[in-house]
Amino acid sequence: MSDSAPANTPHRRLVSNTSVISAHKVAQIAGSLAAVVILPRLLGVEDYGRFSFVLSLTFLGAILADLGTLDVFGRFVPTMAPDEARKLYMRTLAFSLAASMLCFVATAAASMLLASWMIPLWALMAGLMVVLRVASWVPFQYALAQNRVGAWMTEQAWRQWVTLAALLALYPLLGFTGALLALVLMELLFAGLGLWWARDDWLGRELRVEWRYFKPFLLAGLGFFLANLAAVALYRSGPVLVEALTGNSAQVGFISLAIGMYLMVYVTVSQFAQSLIPALTALRAQGCMDEMQRRLGSFMRAGLLITVAATVAVWLLAGLAAPLVFGKDFAAAAPVLRWISLAMPPAVIVWAANVVATVSGRGAVKFSAIFVALLVFLAGTLALAPGYGATGTALALSIAVLVQAIVLAVRLRPEFRLSLIWRAM
Repeated sequence: MSDSAPANTPHRRLVSNTSVISAHKVAQIAGSLAAVVILPRLLGVEDYGRFSFVLSLTFLGAILADLGTLDVFGRFVPTMAPDEARKLYMRTLAFSLAASMLCFVATAAASMLLASWMIPLWALMAGLMVVLRVASWVPFQYALAQNRVGAWMTEQAWRQWVTLAALLALYPLLGFTGALLALVLMELLFAGLGLWWARDDWLGRELRVEWRYFKPFLLAGLGFFLANLAAVALYRSGPVLVEALTGNSAQVGFISLAIGMYLMVYVTVSQFAQSLIPALTALRAQGCMDEMQRRLGSFMRAGLLITVAATVAVWLLAGLAAPLVFGKDFAAAAPVLRWISLAMPPAVIVWAANVVATVSGRGAVKFSAIFVALLVFLAGTLALAPGYGATGTALALSIAVLVQAIVLAVRLRPEFRLSLIWRAM
């Protein structure tokens, strides 16, 4: 049979997945836009900065217990027998929850050490968010590996709306405690939903930590885990670093808004890219490398066209939009938005390359690229943030993402050919 024949099923799945993601993205983008308009005005500069600090720190804590789960599931589950896949799901859930309890303690302790305004109750709530987020991530990532993209996107797309509704209800009543309680309730809802949707794959007897069984999967996911950890440090540590280096909650709010804008694009790109993993894994197993490369090229072509246009728009409109959208107290965020927008086009290349790394099992390459980027970001932030605050941190992040894209493009050859980039442009 020709190469096109075995690619038919992955192609149909790709079209279906793209449609599902696009439908959910409407809700996700609308929720993100509503959040960036409402939350700064609702919380004010001081509490918005504190809220962003807690979000960033808890994400860092959760990724410590994630163990490269999405990449491990994406690589192994599509080729496993159903019972073996269920076993891997349950063992991964047990191992991740055990790790999350250690991260609970680490997150609570770090929040007390890094923020002078933190109180024990808020620190404990931050730690609880970590455990609940891990409990939701595992079943939803398992759903993606099973090509149940709709279930996976539900968690991706609707977190913002649930958080916003809970904040609007609880913050006016309980102040900052209510804001953190809103986050806890949101995490609890999605943890319950994820576990419920994966109930048909529940094998209670397999919910146990068994090092001998899990070790090969842990080693297979080690590079991806380290890469994910470094990625979270790169994209989520900005508010924590600005708080530590400047002690200025307003600057924390500015960098949080900028990172939030960037992450709307970054997460959108990542979701479309990650949805390719099951189909590309099948194509690679069938030896259809040309079709695999064609789809990656199409993805980058569309992504670069959109992100370059978005970057130009930010540079032209940020000065007018920042005070209009976020409130006059956030007018100083305009330069931060401009500099961070430069990271959007390279992010398309980063995610196309990340998908290749996952499909080919090259987690070490993915980690090396994000680690170099993290070092560039930390050096840039330490040099620029004390004098330029959030603006310096935004510039450091854009440079770091560009460096990451270059390292990935060079190190992933021949699977990720440089000619793909030129054709996409």
